[in-house]
Amino acid sequence: MGSTRLLRMANAGAVALACLMSGVAAMAEPFDLPRLMQMLAASPAGEVSFTEKKFSSLLSTPVVSSGKLVYRRPDTIEKNIELPRQERYHFTGQNLIVVRNGAERRIALSSQPLLSAFAASLRGTLGGDLPLLRNFYELNLQGDEQSWRLDMIPVDSEIARYVSRITATGKGGYISQIEVREASGDHSVMQIR
Repeated sequence: MGSTRLLRMANAGAVALACLMSGVAAMAEPFDLPRLMQMLAASPAGEVSFTEKKFSSLLSTPVVSSGKLVYRRPDTIEKNIELPRQERYHFTGQNLIVVRNGAERRIALSSQPLLSAFAASLRGTLGGDLPLLRNFYELNLQGDEQSWRLDMIPVDSEIARYVSRITATGKGGYISQIEVREASGDHSVMQIR
């Protein structure tokens, strides 16, 4: 058998392997809402740094804050603001605990539908809880596993009076940004590191 014929056979084998591998890739799970939620649910709980900018039509420059965002399964989220002043927002169970200037205030989420929906957006995305998100939002996923965007539009008209859209963006099972668009036109953008 000549070397030319061996080379052709090797090339044919490489082409067949490439076709087989592309077929396997095509059979991989599609990137859709259930797949994104699965990836988010598999991400570890923990603590990350954030910087948030709040834009208001009443202010000429955005208000910038920074601190730590903490998530503990199944439903505890803490937003610890360190700058420009110390504040803590602690979602646990059916309550929000706000600590400001050393004073603590407890708010039942059931008494505040807007807070309840906001807590659901955080818990649902961080925990990969698709049913929870669908209770409060119409969901629209764009992109792929390497760069995705999840738009959450409130389904309750009372909540939609205040929040027009919450958008989470990320890569794989990690969220890199959360943007909240208010019905008034004001908005906030939280960058997560």
